[in-house]
Parts: sequence; C-alpha cells; structure tokens
Amino acid sequence: MTNPVRFLALAAVAALAGCDSPGPFFAPAPATRVTVDGSEFSVRRRNEKAQAIRLNRERRDGVMRRAHEAIEIATGCIVVPGTLRGDPALVRATVYCAP
Repeated sequence: MTNPVRFLALAAVAALAGCDSPGPFFAPAPATRVTVDGSEFSVRRRNEKAQAIRLNRERRDGVMRRAHEAIEIATGCIVVPGTLRGDPALVRATVYCAP
C-alpha cells in the first residue's frame, strides 16, 4: 500500500513543475512575463526561435493573436509570417530581429 502523504507531495510537485517549464531547447533562455489583453505569458527566445507559455486560465478565442503580440513585445523582434505554431497553452515561432 502506498503512503498517501507521499503520493500527494509528488502530485503537487508534478503539478507545479509544469506551470512555466520550457522544453530543453528553451531552458537556458531567461523568461520575460508579458500581459496582453488580460492573457499572461512567459516568453523565451533563443537564437531565432521564441516560445510563449500561457500562464492563466481563459477561453481559447484570440489566444494565438495575443501570444503573437506577447512574443513581439518580449523579444523586440518580429514574428516571421507563417511560423506561429502551437495551441492556446504553448506557442512557438521563428522571429526576425533586426541587426
């Protein structure tokens, strides 16, 4: 029989670990928090790639547009047209940063 306290502690750690955890590629990049029209994002950029993780709960309508804007605000770069991919929770894009 498993220890219920141990199970609850592990479940809590697992739940918290996924909130704002980037994948291995973006892990070294510092996060910038941005709010766009009430949507909160954690944005990271590494080289020409950017990632926006939505931090709050909300309806799906318009999240991709707000993530696009959050990436541009946080990075100071332009999202390359046609490269925005993902879902309302996690969005990735290629960015162009003027020299």
